[in-house]
Amino acid sequence: MKELREMTIGEVIESGRLGKFGEYLFTYMTEDHYGRQLASYGYEKAGFEEGFRRMEELRSQGECLHMKVYTERERRSSWDREQVEIEYFPALSDGLEEQRRPYVLIVPGGGFNRQWGFVEGQAIAARANALGLAAFVLYYRVKQQPLLPLPMEDMYRAIQVIEEHADEWNLLPGCYMVGGFSAGGTIAGSILTDHLGWKKAGVPKPSLVFLGYTPTRMDEFYDLWKSLPEDSEAREGVAVMLRRVGGPLFSVNDGEKLREYRLMDHLLDADDAPKVYMVANEDDGTVPVSCSRAMAEALEKKGIPVCCRIGKTGGHSFGLGNGLEVEGWFDEAVRLSGLVSMTDGSHQTSSASMG
Repeated sequence: MKELREMTIGEVIESGRLGKFGEYLFTYMTEDHYGRQLASYGYEKAGFEEGFRRMEELRSQGECLHMKVYTERERRSSWDREQVEIEYFPALSDGLEEQRRPYVLIVPGGGFNRQWGFVEGQAIAARANALGLAAFVLYYRVKQQPLLPLPMEDMYRAIQVIEEHADEWNLLPGCYMVGGFSAGGTIAGSILTDHLGWKKAGVPKPSLVFLGYTPTRMDEFYDLWKSLPEDSEAREGVAVMLRRVGGPLFSVNDGEKLREYRLMDHLLDADDAPKVYMVANEDDGTVPVSCSRAMAEALEKKGIPVCCRIGKTGGHSFGLGNGLEVEGWFDEAVRLSGLVSMTDGSHQTSSASMG
């Protein structure tokens, strides 16, 4: 039998070893990804082994929960809501089955075109389980032009559904962190804003929001689009992403619609904002590291506690970042959230400094 790192995405799915989990490794699969080896995605740095073993374990235990976020009536009234699901990774028991657990909601990236479920969802969920948290991966609406703010609506509805099932899933209501990667980070980061945030949505305030290599400044992508040669493949590639954010007319309105998703311009007041943890690499060729640095600066000016961890190398889409300068970032974010100190009888966060 091939080693896992040598297997292609298609071989993993066809083996049936992951059951239904396998269908979510990469959503909206295309042939080029189906035939690629896991090693080509950064097998070690993304934490594939840890994620795979956790999914295999859950499948063997008969636990493989995928749940539609919207009701049947809501899905009938709006076709695209059928896409929206959460994938549940229950916390490890550690002999404490009766103890309620905090949870994390993870929003994978994928250019608003798909979700990179394995790299930026399932492997992160497995690590969260190892740290004592229950975990949920969100599969939100994609591909439309414009798409936003529909994924934000999906995120908030997912939080509501999780909270409604807190007793069934043995969770601590209102005790959670949320975060995302790349495009998923833009979705998760909206929870920090005054016009799209948790207060407007009517959900509990998270303990911490983590943002992995997040495009917080859509104006940078607009300027990049304008600078590229007309009819070039690169220009069209950027345009496709911008049309999903601002709609087909983003170039006509001079990027005005894009400014709604320039997160640092819409931050909540410090008293209303959760802690923030950011991670990125200087050599990211997809989302400029300046996005993370500018967001961190804006958060600091607002007095919002933020930890921004920037590595020199490792590129984009590194997930857990094992073996990189930023290795251990997720463990640190969980610690700073204070969630791991919570018990059934005490909902107080720890006094960890954001440093």
